[in-house]
Amino acid sequence: MNNSIDKTTSFADTANSPTTSPSDTKVEDWMLEIWDWVDNHSIHSSEDSIVPRDPQSLRQLERLDLGFGRSITHELIDGKSVLSALKESTKPLPAAIGNLKNLKYLRLIGFSELPDEIAQLDNLEELVFLRCGYVEFPKVLCELKNLKSLNIYSKTLQKLPDEIGNLTSLKNLKITGTSIEHLPDSIAHLTNLETMKTYANRDLKTLPVSIGNLSKLQTLDVRGSELEAIPHSIGNLKQLKELILYSNSLESLPDSLTNLKQLERLDVSENPLSNLPDSVRQFIVDLGNKVFSVADK
Repeated sequence: MNNSIDKTTSFADTANSPTTSPSDTKVEDWMLEIWDWVDNHSIHSSEDSIVPRDPQSLRQLERLDLGFGRSITHELIDGKSVLSALKESTKPLPAAIGNLKNLKYLRLIGFSELPDEIAQLDNLEELVFLRCGYVEFPKVLCELKNLKSLNIYSKTLQKLPDEIGNLTSLKNLKITGTSIEHLPDSIAHLTNLETMKTYANRDLKTLPVSIGNLSKLQTLDVRGSELEAIPHSIGNLKQLKELILYSNSLESLPDSLTNLKQLERLDVSENPLSNLPDSVRQFIVDLGNKVFSVADK
């Protein structure tokens, strides 16, 4: 049986399907709230609604993509509903979003207000937070305890709250193009983190000493910032395989760098390195072609 719902399929056809039950087809108040929000934001195209208008598909929704743009799609991937609604949002998300219990992926673009109920997305694993009008990353998003991947891009963002440390299931963290000056010490609680990437955060000058507590970290990529020093605690990252410090303001590297026995790639190019400890120089020599642009330093 074809799992996809054709755009010409009526609600009555879906309701009478032998694979559905009365509970699957029951319209609840929270569904009406979502549909009303969609209608008010005009995130639909002529006769083809991008939001599934039958209760069963709405309950099964796993991917939600909302924000600025013109691309509008609604399709089934591997039998699962995928929603992409890139339209300018003039109102906050409805509280009813917290009822999308099967949601695993959420991309938010351009929002400046989020409902507290968003924290009820217990199965959410991946969050993309783009160009939202927040100075501080919303604390309510730090309640998503099962989140595994967080991607932040926002020029207005100046601060990560201490509550970011509550995202203890996080494995991948990417922060790009923000105005953040420092990362909170609570980042030490992200003990499942395997990849941390920060790109073009021009105001970022330091990394917290607590970064040394990220015992599972394999990739640390801090490029295009203004780092002036690397904490000695970086030597505690015993599982680190990739360290990218490209294009910062580093004049030296801590001798604890030599403790990174699993390191497979080191890039410290585009830094004014002029005061390297002898032990680090020898470590770089031993790494050989795993090192980028430090031979002359």
